[in-house]
Amino acid sequence: MSEIRFVNLPGATPPRGYSDAALVTGGRRLVLGGHVAFDEQRRIVSPGELLPQIRQTLKNLRGTLGAAGFTPVDLVKLKIHVTDVAAYQTQLKAIGAIWQQELGPVYPAMILIGVTGLFEPGSVIEIDGEAVH
Repeated sequence: MSEIRFVNLPGATPPRGYSDAALVTGGRRLVLGGHVAFDEQRRIVSPGELLPQIRQTLKNLRGTLGAAGFTPVDLVKLKIHVTDVAAYQTQLKAIGAIWQQELGPVYPAMILIGVTGLFEPGSVIEIDGEAVH
């Protein structure tokens, strides 16, 4: 079993919605490939729409974690790639609510990266990361 301790920059205001780092000791490691808003037939749901795609992407991420014997609390790092950073920023409250519904109060070390496009046509978000159990 692993121990995970989230660490933030000393003396700085703590971040909201993520952690600066995750200190992991022991356990099994799961590397998550890029997850997008696929449905069961691997078709992108709600092409071009951020919020429904975030919900589906997080559901898919949670499903992959479960298939490997992990849960959202095992997440230590996520990389979020979006095609529109401004849209993400203006919808933070709604994104936070979706996040809580799909993953709970889990805020691993994270990064948000703006990209000009993603591999799957119609996709506006892709998330990859790591979990330790």
